[in-house]
Parts: sequence; structure tokens; C-alpha cells
Amino acid sequence: LAQRLVRRICESCRRPVEQTAEQRAALGDAASELGEVWEGEGCEQCRGTGYSGRTGIYELLVMEPEIREAVLGDTTISAGRLQVLAREAGMKLLREDGLRVVAEGLTTVEEVLRVASA
Repeated sequence: LAQRLVRRICESCRRPVEQTAEQRAALGDAASELGEVWEGEGCEQCRGTGYSGRTGIYELLVMEPEIREAVLGDTTISAGRLQVLAREAGMKLLREDGLRVVAEGLTTVEEVLRVASA
């Protein structure tokens, strides 16, 4: 289990915004799937930050039999091969879960890129 906290957009001053060229470049294909994104303008409630509170994003590797066998049986397995097996078993990366939270309007693209850059 990997987890990171991301700042939540302030409910009092949040507003929809267009994705920037930098965001689209950083997100690649995922940018078109996001749709509307939000940010906080800054207000008294959030002390001008645009954020209020935090929420978590998560990455979980379930030890499916294939993964367990690969880890225990092959001491030379590469991190890349392990990641391929994990993805085939349905593992979602921190960044993907972060983009889910962005799509829900809870945090910003910048915040996810800040804590889940890889």
C-alpha cells in the first residue's frame, strides 16, 4: 500500500478552469479523459490558498498468486517486470487514483503532479 495526502480544493472559492498546456503535456492521454478541472481562487475561508483540508490517494498491490510466485520464485525479477504483472492484475497507480480525485473535483492537477510524479 502506498498513500499520499493531497490538498482539497476549498469549497467556498472553487471554480472550473481550462487545463493549461503544461497540464495537458504532463498528463498526456489522461488529459482528454479528465474533462472539467477545478481550482480554488483563494478566499477568507482558506486564507487565500485555494485549498482547505486534505484527502488521500492510494496505490495497492494485491499479492495475486502470479505475483507471489514471481517474487518468491525468481530472485532476479526486475521492478519493470513486477510492475507489468501488477498492472495485469488490475493495480492502479498513485497518479491514476489522483486523477480520479481530480475528476471528482476534490483536488487540482498540480497537486496530483506534485505528490505523485514518477
